[in-house]
Amino acid sequence: MKKKKNELSGLFWYILIGCSFVLMILIAVGFALFSNRPDEVIEQEENGGFVILNYSSQFPGLTITDALPMSDEFGMVSAVEGEYLDFSVSTSLEDAPSIEYEVSILKDSVLSTIPDDAIRIYLEKEERGSYTKVMDPVPYEGISKETSLGSEKGSMVLYKIKKTKSTSDNYRLRIWLSDTSLLVTGNYSVKVMINGEAK
Repeated sequence: MKKKKNELSGLFWYILIGCSFVLMILIAVGFALFSNRPDEVIEQEENGGFVILNYSSQFPGLTITDALPMSDEFGMVSAVEGEYLDFSVSTSLEDAPSIEYEVSILKDSVLSTIPDDAIRIYLEKEERGSYTKVMDPVPYEGISKETSLGSEKGSMVLYKIKKTKSTSDNYRLRIWLSDTSLLVTGNYSVKVMINGEAK
């Protein structure tokens, strides 16, 4: 009886080790597939042209967690991963002579614990190989009604531009907790959106 019990105990450990090994292989394969995901693309077809938003993260936006207060001077140049988002907007003219588009962000009210007036939003655009500011750092301020290009009520329009030829523009969005805030830490999340119109 004791021998049979030992055999069952040994069998149990073999099964447990085998299941663990299979689970580790599945996790490794899943990670490999996930890490090799291509850049995400959001395409908006307009009458006479296209506006395409490209981003390389799972989420088309930026979420900062456990953010610490920092000055505008530091926030504008910080290279800390996770505190900025690089994305590009491609315009393709076909029948229309021009396309207007605007870059906007929409706050996630569920994930965001930092008040709008304590957050700093900063957008840069790549020019000749380096990023230059498009706007000064400002708090989040949602618009009161939808814009003519389609940015929705409550979102914040960061930049509007008219393109007369097919191009690709690279942008960098930065968000940080203002050092003038009384908060010591917090979270903030926004979704990046693009709206355009061929004319």
